[in-house]
Amino acid sequence: MVRIGKERVSLAVQVTNRVLRVLELGKDRRPTFEPVEVSLDGADKLETFRRIVNERGLSGKSAITCLSVDDALMKFYKYPASMSSKDLQNAIDWSIKRELSAIREETLHDYYILEKRPEDKHVGVVLVLSRKETVDNLKRMFESVGIKLAIIDFEIVATVNYGLYFRLPVPFSILYMDYNYSTLTTYSPMNVSYSVFHWGYGDFLKSQDEESIEGFFAEVRNIIVLNDLSSMYIAGPILGEEDLLTRVMENLPVLGLLDVEGIKPNFFLPYILSIRGMEE
Repeated sequence: MVRIGKERVSLAVQVTNRVLRVLELGKDRRPTFEPVEVSLDGADKLETFRRIVNERGLSGKSAITCLSVDDALMKFYKYPASMSSKDLQNAIDWSIKRELSAIREETLHDYYILEKRPEDKHVGVVLVLSRKETVDNLKRMFESVGIKLAIIDFEIVATVNYGLYFRLPVPFSILYMDYNYSTLTTYSPMNVSYSVFHWGYGDFLKSQDEESIEGFFAEVRNIIVLNDLSSMYIAGPILGEEDLLTRVMENLPVLGLLDVEGIKPNFFLPYILSIRGMEE
């Protein structure tokens, strides 16, 4: 979402209200150290982050991170492909101005023009918005532990980038399932959409609340029907829970599992963030 400076970075950090994940890739796209995941339940987020930085000798390095689905908002626009570059830019600027005028708090934004195919009649534009206070707090947290924050992405954009980087057949949908939340992201050249579910498999494993998991399946199926989706890929930490993963695959139309050989599925987002940081 935001690039601060022009340097390339390979250190990726994902910070949620539940966990802190740190991964760094080398030129061979393999981790330079054992990726770190630390629970933040009952822990001081800043002190935990500082401890990892000191233990791994990361002080002074630059990093890429992403805003969570709760910290940013994504909008999608379509414009006629026949528009000139100048007219397209003016249309995008007007849309951004309209969005910002409806928000009372100071807001930062970034946008992406999707790649257009010769046969496309429209060009797609993704706009990401976040409160300036949220971004500033994130930058301060990194600075306070000795890490320079070079790039701030958005979780949903990172998910789409994974599909594009690994050349999943377009259109594609990715159901990312983490400990305390899940997201369903769908990408096509003419549309990018996402849904957030405040259901996580980690919470379910603790509660064994059958009503909650059946409600989750029902929500996902409803979105599948409304958006005419045929199938989806599964990603995230749930790939490490074989029994529950099997149940998910029995209840939802799953096309495949997204994992990278040699890297735990928990680091799905940090992995693609690191790839982006090195290739920007």
